[in-house]
Amino acid sequence: MSGIPDDLIAKLEKFDDLLTKLEDAVDEIDVGVEKHYERNAHEMALVDSVSMFLMDSLLWATQATKGGGADKNEELLIDLARTKRVTADMKEINLRQDAPRINKQAAGNFVRNALWEVPDQQKTTTEKEVKTEEGTKK
Repeated sequence: MSGIPDDLIAKLEKFDDLLTKLEDAVDEIDVGVEKHYERNAHEMALVDSVSMFLMDSLLWATQATKGGGADKNEELLIDLARTKRVTADMKEINLRQDAPRINKQAAGNFVRNALWEVPDQQKTTTEKEVKTEEGTKK
């Protein structure tokens, strides 16, 4: 380019990527007040975690424009750790909700029946071993 250092270009590209992610996150939760209050508790918690992420991103961007990074602001680091913990908890809840439900009685029956049935190949092998043992004992 025209005299712009490569490291500055890399920082600006990273900043642009982060701003794009921020815009996408804002678009996700921008639905209006009426629809916001129609959400259930889980959806409200998701919106709150996204809001926490947005605020942390804005604080990080403010720090970056002032010449410092997030690593120089201890309060921001604490809040980032809290946001990561809440996000991980929300992912765990989502996985738990999306997991298939198990019919315990059917699973128990399946396991019980599988434990006591011998496949045909094993039956023939076992019968041959028994006949061989009986022949050697005589």
